[in-house]
Order: sequence, then structure tokens, then C-alpha cells
Amino acid sequence: MSLEEIEVNFEQMKALGDSVSLTAKGLCGIANDSGIRTLTDLRAAWVSGNADAFARKEVRILEQIRESAGKLDALSCEIRKKAEQIYRLEVWNTLTARARSYR
Repeated sequence: MSLEEIEVNFEQMKALGDSVSLTAKGLCGIANDSGIRTLTDLRAAWVSGNADAFARKEVRILEQIRESAGKLDALSCEIRKKAEQIYRLEVWNTLTARARSYR
């Protein structure tokens, strides 16, 4: 593999990590902003015992969304970390192979 190919692959993996991170931030934003706003609006308009039960379930769902966002963010960090490791190893392998002498 050429150094250019290694660089391109590395950039693609970093972009993938960034994309996963953006997805995580978007999910967190949905849970924190849109979800709470919807829950508040619904709760204000619906007065009954069922409304309380529904609100509790929605809060649990929003917590699960936040948890999933946290896992995605951790995954994006791991993707970038592994991409860096693979990049360094591939460059080292390529440079070592070029320097070999088969006399």
C-alpha cells in the first residue's frame, strides 16, 4: 500500500469518527431540547393520572437516548484512536518494506 493510500484511508476513518460524533451530538440535542420541550408541552395540556405515567416513560426514553448518544461518542473516540494506530503501523510497515535490501 502506498503512503498516499494510507493517508486517504486515515482521513476517511477520521471523517467517519467525526460523523459518528456529530450523530451523537444530534441525539443528545434531541433528548435535551426537543424531547424536554415536547414533554413539557404535553404535560401542560394533558391532566390525568395517565399523563404522569406517560411522562415517566418519556423521561426514561430520553435517558436512553442520552445513554445511546454517550455510547456513540465513545465509539467515535475509539474509531479515531484506532485509525491513528493503524495509520502509524501502516506507515511504519511501508517505510520498512522500502528500506529492505534483498541481496
